[in-house]
Amino acid sequence: MTVDSMTVDIKITGQYSDGKTSHCTETLLYLTDEDFIGLEGIDEELVAVAAVNFSPRIGNSPRYVEFPNGAHFETLDNDGIDHIIERTSSKRSHNLVHKLEKSKRWVLSTLLVVIFFGWSFIQFGIPYFSKEIAFMIPDEHARLLGDGVLDSLDEHLMQASELSKTRQQDLQQTFTVLLNTLDLNNIRVVFRKSNTIGANALALPDGTIVFTDDLINLAADNNEIIAVMLHEIGHLQYRHSLRRVIQGASLALFVAVITGDVSTSSAIITGLPVLLVESGYSRDMEIEADEFALQYMLRYAIDPAYFSTMMQKLQVSRQCATHQADIQECLRKAIEAANENQGITQEKKDIRQYFASHPLTKERVTRFKNAATSNGSTQALPSESP
Repeated sequence: MTVDSMTVDIKITGQYSDGKTSHCTETLLYLTDEDFIGLEGIDEELVAVAAVNFSPRIGNSPRYVEFPNGAHFETLDNDGIDHIIERTSSKRSHNLVHKLEKSKRWVLSTLLVVIFFGWSFIQFGIPYFSKEIAFMIPDEHARLLGDGVLDSLDEHLMQASELSKTRQQDLQQTFTVLLNTLDLNNIRVVFRKSNTIGANALALPDGTIVFTDDLINLAADNNEIIAVMLHEIGHLQYRHSLRRVIQGASLALFVAVITGDVSTSSAIITGLPVLLVESGYSRDMEIEADEFALQYMLRYAIDPAYFSTMMQKLQVSRQCATHQADIQECLRKAIEAANENQGITQEKKDIRQYFASHPLTKERVTRFKNAATSNGSTQALPSESP
C-alpha cells in the first residue's frame, strides 16, 4: 500500500530504528486520512494505527511508537503523538495519566485519599483484623507464637527475682487457687526483677504472666496483687498480647508494601518482644481487661477498692522513683491525698514504663471505688472452684 492515493494529515519529526541495530535515522512519521502510519525515506510498508503501540505520556519524556516488526520510532513531539491517538481512538483515555499528573488538584486529592485510607486502615482495619485472626488461632499455635518472648525480655530488660522462696511459694499458692477457680490451666506466673520497667506486671502471648519484684513489694495485701493478676488474666482471655503481636507484624508488612523498605519491617518484627513492654495496650483493651477483673471481684466478693488502690500505688511509685524519694513514705502520703480527693498528678509518659500506657484516668479508678461502695465486698478470695 502506498501513500500516493492518500492524504497526509499529521507529520512528526523523530528518529527511526529498525530494532536490529543501534543505528538511528532522522525521519518523519506521518498519519494518512485512512489511519495508516508511514515513514518518509524508510523502505517500510504503511502500517495500520491499530497495529502499532504508543508509549504513554509521562511528563515531557520521549514517546515511542513500536511497529509489529520490532522497529520503533522515538520523538519528543508528545502533542503530535497525542493528536494521532485522538484522531484514531474514540475513548481518548490515552493521556489521562498525563492530565492527572499535571493537575495539582488531582494530585492533592489523590494524596489526601491515600493518607485517609492509610490512616483508616492502620487505626481501624489492622486492629479489627488482628482481633479476628487472634481468636481464630488455636491455643497451641498461640503459645508457639509467644515462645521465646520471655527469654528475650530476660536478655534485655529483666533479671532473676530477688523475692524470697517463701514469698514466691506463698504467691504461687494464691495464684493456683485463683486459676483453679477460673478453670484455667494454661497460665503460669513468674517473678522477675527489672530496674528498667520498675513496678509492673505483663501478660505474654504464650500465657505467661510476669510480676516484677517492685510491684510485689508495693502491695500491702495479697488481694492487691490478685487484683492486678485478674487484670492480666483479662488481657490473656481477650488475647490482647497476641493481637498486639499480629498488629505489629501487620503494620510492618503495611509499611513494607507502601515504602518498599523491607529492612524497617524486619526490624519491627524482630523487636516485637521489647515492643510488647514498651507500646502498651489500647484504651479499649484496658477497659476489657478492667471489666474482666471487676466482674470476677464482684462475683467472689473481693473488694474492687484493692484494684484502684494498687493502680494509685503503681502510678505514684513512678513519681516517687523519679524524685528519688522514700517510696513507702511517698506512697503513704500520696494515697492519703488521693483519699482526700486531692488527686494524683499524672507523670509525663515514659515509653519504657509498661503501665505508663495504661491511662490511669480518674474515671477508671473511681469506677472500682464506686463498685466497692455499692456492692459491699467482703475482701475474701474463694478457696474452692465453683
